[in-house]
Amino acid sequence: MKRGKRTLVIGGAICAALFAFAFVAAPRSCEWGLAAYFWSGVGSVAALFAVPVVLRTDCSGLRRAALGFAFAALGAGVWLGGLVAANVRIICRLF
Repeated sequence: MKRGKRTLVIGGAICAALFAFAFVAAPRSCEWGLAAYFWSGVGSVAALFAVPVVLRTDCSGLRRAALGFAFAALGAGVWLGGLVAANVRIICRLF
């Protein structure tokens, strides 16, 4: 498999796993789900930035960094989309 395709496959798998985890964490968002989803999102965005930087050694450093930021932005979008689509509760109690 070529480096570019492998990068896309790994990035897509990370995004799909993050989106699926939103539906696992949503029913328990007031106990442990919100914290777990938050930290899994932070880890996923960091991993998505690192994937093209590490795997795309055929590109220049500037292009790898740009791809890393694009992957991280996509991951942040998936993170927020999962938060909304799974109806994760952010405010559990007011007082």
